[in-house]
Amino acid sequence: MTDIKSLNERIRDRISLEWLTPSEKAVWEHLSRFDGPPHRVVNVYGPEGVGKTFLGWLLEREQLATYSLWNARLRPVHPRIILDNARTERHEVRGVRPLVDKLGLQQIILLSRRRVDEESMPAFELRVTSNDIENFAANLYRYLGITFEDTDYPNYRAALASLDRS
Repeated sequence: MTDIKSLNERIRDRISLEWLTPSEKAVWEHLSRFDGPPHRVVNVYGPEGVGKTFLGWLLEREQLATYSLWNARLRPVHPRIILDNARTERHEVRGVRPLVDKLGLQQIILLSRRRVDEESMPAFELRVTSNDIENFAANLYRYLGITFEDTDYPNYRAALASLDRS
């Protein structure tokens, strides 16, 4: 039996660009193209367990952004800040734009389960394919020595939860 929380910590401690699955690589490339002005706030969205938080951790690991939760006190160290579990309502998000100038940031990246209700904001949907799950399983084995019996999971969270039951 594997504790999901400690497994997430082990993954976070060891992540690198090599861990990116094909779908995560695609979003990573989109973020690179939409880096900074005029795209001061961008949105990465998708259902639970598709790798949004993982991307946030990786951006922080690569020293490209400071990772934070939506309601946490912001203490940016890098030119970008990632706000995980972001609100998606237009009135909530409009209050984020002024933070770019106030905090001297290049960009704010909002991670959310639904697309932010702001049509002018660049938004990138993150989904998980069977190829992504296979890639994820290979990374768990390669870097942590962990194997799955099956790779037919709808997302990474479900895959990790299966390890918790075994």
